[in-house]
Amino acid sequence: MRKEAKLSEIAAICGAKLKGDGDKIMNGVASLSDAGADEISFLTNKRYSSKLAGTKAGAVIAPSDCEGELPSSLDYLFSENPNMAFSKIIEFFAPEPIVHPLGIAKSAVVSPGAIVSASASIGSCAVIEDGVKIGDKVVIGAGTYIGHFSSVGDGTLIYPNVTIRERSVIGRRVIIHSGSVLGADGYGFEAGPQGIVKIPQLGIVQIDDDVEIGALCTVDRARFGKTWIKRGVKMDDHVHVAHNVIVGEFSMLVGQCGIAGSAVLGRGVIVAAQAGINGHITIGDGVKIAGTSGVVKDVKPGETMVGTPAELPREFMARLTLPKRVSKMALKIAELEESLEKLKNECSCACQEENIRTEK
Repeated sequence: MRKEAKLSEIAAICGAKLKGDGDKIMNGVASLSDAGADEISFLTNKRYSSKLAGTKAGAVIAPSDCEGELPSSLDYLFSENPNMAFSKIIEFFAPEPIVHPLGIAKSAVVSPGAIVSASASIGSCAVIEDGVKIGDKVVIGAGTYIGHFSSVGDGTLIYPNVTIRERSVIGRRVIIHSGSVLGADGYGFEAGPQGIVKIPQLGIVQIDDDVEIGALCTVDRARFGKTWIKRGVKMDDHVHVAHNVIVGEFSMLVGQCGIAGSAVLGRGVIVAAQAGINGHITIGDGVKIAGTSGVVKDVKPGETMVGTPAELPREFMARLTLPKRVSKMALKIAELEESLEKLKNECSCACQEENIRTEK
């Protein structure tokens, strides 16, 4: 059954300031274009306030600095952080979480040499190999494979069809979405007279506490030592982390970005969509890398990098606008040359007239 609450109660839940009918009953959330009279929507920025004209939402959560500037026909919840407040509202109206049955499904295959907590849930057709340790309240989804001598920490949620290869170390409260592969061999090959020779990849993958890994991500095992995703890192879908990479605490890796082998990312780094990081370089703490950028050298802490090869924004803009500036200069030079040619012709005519008068 859908939840419902008074608008005043919802304001208390998300810590927002109510402006409107506090007794109005709300029972869901939706976008401005789709919301009905009993649903709450949100406005992230007053630049988009024109979209309020056509909404049928029962209430709108909006930034506090918009108060007094929006149409008075709607009820509002004003917040200093409307995005976070709206997340709390979504959480309130969300369906009850799925309850995973404790124990091991009949079709799961668990090695006698594995240690599985009695409070864990092992889904249908999952495979748990010898030497694996599964902690308390771990959920292993259907069809997931956990390789030999790997460990999964307390409270971790692994969705269906995830592959975790041998000797991987997964921390506590980690979330891994479907289709991701952790611990596959890194890209280690050596070309020579005998062809392409595979270099053994003997290290491990270590995922620290509170990491979330999106769907269809790959984190390769190290050639030696470990590929290390540190605490609190959040990875979007389709992210590739190569062998021996280190990703610092609370970094964010956005969809389709790739980190080449042995690169080191500091704490709080943001790598936007489709950006690429060269191997064997260091990205300092707090660096922001724009989407589709290609980073080929070390980056100092706190910098923002744009373009390919990635550079500072002022350098990028200077290079980006250079062709236009050169074109303008070329047009100006052409105009000056034309003016000079006219002056030259005028001076020539004047000299000829002067010579004629002198001869006479």
